[in-house]
Amino acid sequence: LSQFHYVNHGGSEMVVYRVTPPDAESGVRVGDYEYRGFPATGAGIPSTDPGLRVAFFALLWDQPVNTPISVYARDSIGNEGRGSFDFRVFDKQFRASKIPLDDRFLARVVPPILANSTELQVDNPNDMLAGYLAINRELRRMNNETITKLSHETAPEILWRGHFKQLLNTAVEAGFADQRTYVYNGQDVDHQVHLGFDLASVAGAPVKAANRGRVVHAGWLGIYGNCVILDHGMGVQSLYGHLSSLDVKVGDTVTRGQMLGRSGMTGMAGGDHLHFTMLVNGEMVNPIEWWDQHWIDDRITRKLHEDPNAAPAPAVKTETPAKSKAPTKAKA
Repeated sequence: LSQFHYVNHGGSEMVVYRVTPPDAESGVRVGDYEYRGFPATGAGIPSTDPGLRVAFFALLWDQPVNTPISVYARDSIGNEGRGSFDFRVFDKQFRASKIPLDDRFLARVVPPILANSTELQVDNPNDMLAGYLAINRELRRMNNETITKLSHETAPEILWRGHFKQLLNTAVEAGFADQRTYVYNGQDVDHQVHLGFDLASVAGAPVKAANRGRVVHAGWLGIYGNCVILDHGMGVQSLYGHLSSLDVKVGDTVTRGQMLGRSGMTGMAGGDHLHFTMLVNGEMVNPIEWWDQHWIDDRITRKLHEDPNAAPAPAVKTETPAKSKAPTKAKA
């Protein structure tokens, strides 16, 4: 039902659509990733249509710009319908950088991470480089799995208001989707992608909530050290890493600008700073968009104010698997 969807590579978008029957599972599929849809009333759309839905989705930094994007609906026995909508993708260039590793840095970060991350087992805790590589690879993967699980704890309505607020008076030390090559004794030893922004000001700087939300994680999270994750509803969340202290606990509702803790160098931080990123359905997306009120107005607010009955979309017939029997077929 919504129109004019512009997707930045590594960024987010939102679509409004109608599904029948209204209890069918539905959302947006981007390649192999699915993004759940939510009742439109949770986004503030005044409608009595039980089939009206809103879904936030993303084109991830490592997905091709020609990745198929569609809406889908699926019933309890697997019957599925698909529908198309207009969108335009804008490619983005991501930076590459080299991160030098030395023994002093490894001796500072590896032991406390291993001590606090008992889920990761290493053969020799005294081998700092091997421990670091295990942290940078395996523990990073485990942490991402935890973040994905936390995305299921999202509210069915939008909790945030207006644009998200960047930490004040900070210098950007690293950007989103920076391609990092790690170098030790002149040799390339690893390669990872930095999916967030590193923001630094002064040591122990107050870290405040970028927007209204509910705390779904407040504690140690591997490579991110002391970390807070806020749920902002409908699959949208924000992450604050490397904190030196925490001022909130799981279950707290926080307002925009409320103190979450102080910046630090816990986890894999090379110095005192805040690692910040936005999440859509547990996938890391470029925060720059969410910091921009103009982007919020055009990509989200505009669509929520459109008349959902002005441009009805044609339903798509269900593709029925062999041997399945369904009295009602899902359509999107």
